[in-house]
Amino acid sequence: MCSRIEKVMEGFKIDFGNLKVDQLGFIFKDIEHQAAIMETVFGFSKFIFGDPRKHTVNYRGVESAISTQLAFSRLRSTQIELIKWIEGECIYKEFLDQGKEGLHHIAFYVENSGLYIDEFKKKGIGILQTGMTFNTKITHFDTEKDFGVIVELLEKIRRRKRKK
Repeated sequence: MCSRIEKVMEGFKIDFGNLKVDQLGFIFKDIEHQAAIMETVFGFSKFIFGDPRKHTVNYRGVESAISTQLAFSRLRSTQIELIKWIEGECIYKEFLDQGKEGLHHIAFYVENSGLYIDEFKKKGIGILQTGMTFNTKITHFDTEKDFGVIVELLEKIRRRKRKK
């Protein structure tokens, strides 16, 4: 008898074994406090904090204006992202509303997120949230039930060079 995850991965055309986990995303109510714990107790490099910023996401098919604050560090070659939700309907608020804090998603940089989106759709895995930030297209997939964590794809959008 095949499990749901075996059926999901059967015939999957994209080999995740060739991808590197580029980022671990954590959600906490107090990212300053959490950064201090990660730096002093676990030896993470010093976190760099961004200012709170507003942006628009597509959350479960509906456009939503949200506000977040981010902080970044590194654990060897993996980026550590701390996310503080401030306002707006999004997957970060949803996570906190479930009484959770901690690891929220793992992220992979890919060249063409559209190919991955198509493959996930074929397997019945939906999109939770999409958005753009810092020339990066962000897609969060509904993988928590099968994978234990949300999978996020990051695609750098290259600026076209202007013709002279």
